[in-house]
Amino acid sequence: MKSSVLIISFVAAVTLILIYSFFKKPANSAENIDINLDKSILLSIEYLSKNTLPSGRFVYNSNVDPEIKYSNVRYNALRHAGTLYSMYLCEKYLHNNTLQEKRYQASEYFVKRYVKEVLPNKYAVVSDMKEEKLTSPQAKLGGSGLALIGLSNLYPDGKIDLKILRGLGDFIIYMQKPDGSFYSKFLVDKVKKDEEFVSLYYPGEACLGLLYLNEVDPQKKWVKSAKKGLLYLADLRKDKGSDVPFDHWAMLATRKLFETPDNGLTVGEKMLLQKHAEQMADSMLYKQRTDLSDMYRGGFKENVRLCSIGTIMEGLVAIYYCTDDVQLKGRVLTALDLGTKFLSRYQVKEGETRGGIPTSAYWKLPNAEDKTKVIRVDNVQHVLSAWITYMQIQK
Repeated sequence: MKSSVLIISFVAAVTLILIYSFFKKPANSAENIDINLDKSILLSIEYLSKNTLPSGRFVYNSNVDPEIKYSNVRYNALRHAGTLYSMYLCEKYLHNNTLQEKRYQASEYFVKRYVKEVLPNKYAVVSDMKEEKLTSPQAKLGGSGLALIGLSNLYPDGKIDLKILRGLGDFIIYMQKPDGSFYSKFLVDKVKKDEEFVSLYYPGEACLGLLYLNEVDPQKKWVKSAKKGLLYLADLRKDKGSDVPFDHWAMLATRKLFETPDNGLTVGEKMLLQKHAEQMADSMLYKQRTDLSDMYRGGFKENVRLCSIGTIMEGLVAIYYCTDDVQLKGRVLTALDLGTKFLSRYQVKEGETRGGIPTSAYWKLPNAEDKTKVIRVDNVQHVLSAWITYMQIQK
């Protein structure tokens, strides 16, 4: 009798423990951390404002550890242009003009320093050899695309010459091959296209840039070139299933093309581009970390790099608008919710670099390596862009 009572008591105790464990969230659960995306956005706006110098140049690298300083001699012109884009999104979607004057300064600096006429009436972003450790001057296709993305909005305000914008657009068309693909680089000193280097992201950046140019300078050639480029990418990848690289710029450009009036897409072409977007989603969604007890919940398998995840979130937002698959839209929204909250958890919330986005979520670990704590300006740009565009879905 006594042994039976002991057994019953033991079973009851185990049952209570199991019930408690099931309903109690782990102490270190990602779900236990309060997230306020509005506040996160404002903090990153503050970071960009603080780190835009009077010259218009950005503080390219900083560190969570205030003792670590950088010379900031190394600088990437394309990332500067991308940051202009995120600054403009604050005005376009949030109606927040905090960064407007800084954006004007940074735009003027960018045009004067990097935008050059490389051929008659063709302008390109020419990388500074010292800043990027190059042996010869070169113009990257993506630079012209990003320049148009970041600068086209200046034209209605009378702050840029349309000749420059058109020249950037004509350079992109010059770099396009008959099949719709692009040369990725132009060798300025040799006045020739680079036949060897191929970039994953430059074509999408170029196509998106042309579509932004078309908003302020409507011409069929801009839309025609962008459409041709995106259809090439979709056709190239159509038989690869989910085994495709995640090309977020192509997704942003596809969304922009769909939203462009008189885009000339046939039913078959639109279906091909939608399939491309759905392939992108399928290539990424299954990799997301979703376990409630995982402190990196919302990140991805073997990827807790914050800038990288910011670009994934940007791409997923675009895909949400491109697909008609209701079930996929639901999966994308779930992933966006998890991913944007993940990024907010690993934003710097206090100190000299508050609002910054470090290299990796590992920066919070005890004795984390200094390299995980580096805040590059484009980390902030991509994550801020993802947050802003995700919040528009919620409205």
